[in-house]
Amino acid sequence: MVFETKAGRAVKGLHIVALCLIWVLMTAAGQARAAAFDVIISGSGGEEGYAERFGDWAQRLRRALIDRCDHPTDHVQLLNETGENADGIATKKGIANALRDLSKRVAPTDDVFVFLLGHGTYRRRVAKLNTPGPDLTAEELDRLLKPLSARRIVVVNGASMSAPFVNALSRTGRVVCASTRSADQREATRFMGFLVQALEDGSADQNRDDRISILEICTQAASLTDAWFLSEGLIPTENAILDDNGDGLGTRLSAPGEDSADGAVAARCFLHDFRVPKGTSPALVAAYRKAIDAVQALVARKATMDSAAYYHLLERELVKAARLNREIKQMTRFNE
Repeated sequence: MVFETKAGRAVKGLHIVALCLIWVLMTAAGQARAAAFDVIISGSGGEEGYAERFGDWAQRLRRALIDRCDHPTDHVQLLNETGENADGIATKKGIANALRDLSKRVAPTDDVFVFLLGHGTYRRRVAKLNTPGPDLTAEELDRLLKPLSARRIVVVNGASMSAPFVNALSRTGRVVCASTRSADQREATRFMGFLVQALEDGSADQNRDDRISILEICTQAASLTDAWFLSEGLIPTENAILDDNGDGLGTRLSAPGEDSADGAVAARCFLHDFRVPKGTSPALVAAYRKAIDAVQALVARKATMDSAAYYHLLERELVKAARLNREIKQMTRFNE
């Protein structure tokens, strides 16, 4: 790695540097402080082709959360149309039981991720996910989520006509993503398939810091969806939106803009976070996280800064992060 300053050094490959700093922390098996819990709800396919598609996405999503995001196997629940190769059937009763059981396990420092796959409907101002038996409404899901004492609750609804779920589920401390921008987008969606793909192929980690935020994964899924429609020469029939400020409105993910009201919380909520060695001082870990965040915040301001000042500050923040990284490694060797 080469650094150059005004006297002949310039900082290059920032994302690679940040990744190298974080990578050392991943050599041990300690878990980050917050635990992650997942509930995957794969609804009714209706036709055989859709049933196979949704079932495949659900199974691959479960595997990606475990293998790619390091979520403990017993923290990832899958409910599907038949109950085959799953933890239960995605009926309203099955969903209620799963979330009720989860409420007994989740701590106030934990994050809960709920993924909805399948077809959706919107009639008489009521949004639903098609499930075996009576369909699950957005309002019913909201009531089931309320008892959860999690730090953050994330709901990603990949169904058609899913936008009204944003209106119904929006709350402070929640992040809600829908695959459609309105209830008028009725066609079967592809958003969740591309979300799974982004986890599997690594493209979800857009800034290469070895963490995957909800904003990153949902934005990447939206981008891949847009690209698919373009490659097929089709007019897009879905446009994903995200709400994380509690106003229930949502922002288009394909073009959020710098002044977007949404995205700040989702950017700090990680589906995959980096791991730290067991026994590491919580204060030291917090300082290291703060240093990495400072690097990324500086990168975000690059376009508004004088070039020389930017690289001077960048080098300072990278050195600070590197020193904290060294302290953590020294502590690891001492504990061993």
